[in-house]
Amino acid sequence: MRDDDEFYEHARNDLFPKMKESVLSIVIAQDPDPKLCLELGAAILFDKPIVVLVPVGEKLPSNLARLASAVVQGDVKNDVTKQRLEAAISKVIANDKRTKVKQ
Repeated sequence: MRDDDEFYEHARNDLFPKMKESVLSIVIAQDPDPKLCLELGAAILFDKPIVVLVPVGEKLPSNLARLASAVVQGDVKNDVTKQRLEAAISKVIANDKRTKVKQ
């Protein structure tokens, strides 16, 4: 089996089911790679709220900024950034109608 076949099989059998069940998606805005692109595309297609972490020195693409439910800038290893990220996630979960359990 080719590497890309394994990648697509992993996406179908692992990533997509997990994304469908998730409440939201957390994305680190960095140089794109196939995994990041696939995860972001799945989050968009499954209509998940997207929380974006923008590392120091990275630029947030305009289209991603428009799609994001929340954006946090900083270093993920920094405690203040971690607190801001947790607060952003909590706010999205509390306020975004897509995170509500369907009755």
